[in-house]
Amino acid sequence: MLDTSDIVEIYQLMGLCHHAVDHSDQSMFPLVFTEDARFDGRPTGGPLFEGIEAIKGFFALGKPPHPAQHHMTNPWVREENGRVLVKMKWLIPDPDGGSMWGGENNDWVVRTNAGWRIKERVATLRYPADKRVVP
Repeated sequence: MLDTSDIVEIYQLMGLCHHAVDHSDQSMFPLVFTEDARFDGRPTGGPLFEGIEAIKGFFALGKPPHPAQHHMTNPWVREENGRVLVKMKWLIPDPDGGSMWGGENNDWVVRTNAGWRIKERVATLRYPADKRVVP
């Protein structure tokens, strides 16, 4: 059963993740992802990455092809079928300027000896529906 301190730590993890992907290198990723994490970007038009090293390599491509900034909001932490899940919204600046794109992340988080980490993230683009975040 989650208690308030778990939920606060998980909220912090969600915020830290977006700072990590926007950081100039991938040094913060071990604070965010498990070693065997999966990052599924297929619902945004991107690829599936398995393992923290593959995820780090994806974000090492820089800006572009990644958005200049990632913002998160509205995390909802819950337990379902023995897993701790988080649904949250994200916003990124439109690479062509003038507006924002939005989507959601659906995460499975686990408590490790070092604290809460993301074991699986599925990123989905919601607006605009006809765009893709990365090629």
